[in-house]
Amino acid sequence: MSTATTNLPSTVSTRLNYYLELDQGGTAFSYPGTARDKLRKYDVVEKQVTDLRSCKETFTLDRNGFQLVRHESAEKLFDDEARVKSSVYEETAELLKAVTGATRAVPFSHIIRRQSHQETIEAAKKVEKMDIVPFMNPAMFCHVDQSYNGALQVLEDNMASGEAERLARSRWGIINVWRPIERTVLREPLAVCDGRTVDEADLRPVMALLPQKGAGTFDQVSKGKGFEIWNLARNEKHRWYYASEMTPQEVLFIKCFDSKKDRTRLSPHTAFQCEFDEGPPRQSIEVRCLVFWEADNVE
Repeated sequence: MSTATTNLPSTVSTRLNYYLELDQGGTAFSYPGTARDKLRKYDVVEKQVTDLRSCKETFTLDRNGFQLVRHESAEKLFDDEARVKSSVYEETAELLKAVTGATRAVPFSHIIRRQSHQETIEAAKKVEKMDIVPFMNPAMFCHVDQSYNGALQVLEDNMASGEAERLARSRWGIINVWRPIERTVLREPLAVCDGRTVDEADLRPVMALLPQKGAGTFDQVSKGKGFEIWNLARNEKHRWYYASEMTPQEVLFIKCFDSKKDRTRLSPHTAFQCEFDEGPPRQSIEVRCLVFWEADNVE
């Protein structure tokens, strides 16, 4: 855990976008990258988000579903796709193995975000609802990147069939590696929900239908035509955390799936806004990784 300190309060107030139930006008489908998706309606809930830096507790992937780690990338600009997929993917895999004890880590996609939520919303209002809005803004809704079915699809999409079957017999998971790039995060930080406070009954499956390849920036997330994610329905038991003023020398690990059922299997997450936001849009990268513990039987 980082020992950095800030002048911000230990807890901030915000409004989080939870899943809007179907009978209230919600949807079981999303269309990432489109104006429709950017303008989607949610169940808006007042919540408190606690600064990890103010906590004495140690937060870990297996206990809470997330973990803050000190690490500085050799990459500084993140402006070259090929370089990100080579050097950044390689260092991310090595970091994951070192921290988690995994025998293998396979990055399979990434997203770089540089636009603010508000400028993306304004752009979405000016086009047709199914038009692509080519802005990568913070994801401002409570979600997990893959459902259990979606995680299996990621495994099958990124591994040869025989290898996927073999790897699924040992413990495996999906972990997002999220970090600021270029500068400290002073606006729209990322909040993570303590997985111990999430009941599986709070998880809502939503099918994310991706644009055609080349139409937007989500086309590398999955090789299928769509994949299932979790959206999170409200529950007063949820406890949310963030690391204030995260720097490019820090990384937040976020568990999206774990085949082992005797530990926390996921952590819902969302960007959020609060009264202390200031400065230019935050810039960040998340690298999504398949992770394997090949000597650990899934049972």
